[in-house]
Amino acid sequence: MPKHFIYPIYTAIIGLIAITVVPKKDIRRLAYFAILCGGVFDTLIILVVTHLLKIGGYINFGPFGILGIPFFPPIAWTIYFVLYFYTIPQTKPWVYIFPVISAMYSVLFSNVLANLGIFKWNYGQVIVPFLIYLTWHFLNTFAYIRLFEPDNELANSSTHGRMAFKPALLKKIYYKRK
Repeated sequence: MPKHFIYPIYTAIIGLIAITVVPKKDIRRLAYFAILCGGVFDTLIILVVTHLLKIGGYINFGPFGILGIPFFPPIAWTIYFVLYFYTIPQTKPWVYIFPVISAMYSVLFSNVLANLGIFKWNYGQVIVPFLIYLTWHFLNTFAYIRLFEPDNELANSSTHGRMAFKPALLKKIYYKRK
């Protein structure tokens, strides 16, 4: 089997896991933010990390990509972040531990992909990837809490007495589907 078939197989497997684990209404509720945090952000990471900084990136994606950007990883990251946001804890210290563990899982999985010959890191396989994934997960975690969990104590903890940022449109979307 050609290596580039690993991409659609993995994406299909994680998609089946998400459909099995996450209720349909929560998939709908989380999908837009997961597309932004997973798919769009992964595409930006591909552009910066692979093409600009040459730190590493996807290889051997065969016909499943264009202009050096593979199709399936952004889709897989979108599905991953639906699962991630669905399972995110809402209390301290777990909300801080969860992104760290998720970043460690991402490093582990990127190294599995490297061993399969469809991903490569040019500057180490642990430290640099961990910093990239840790930053990505922390940014997404706290953006999710601020935008989708406005009543959470963490969403209001950094406001120092000011009114917390609670976008009306996102609030309507979130509570409409609850």
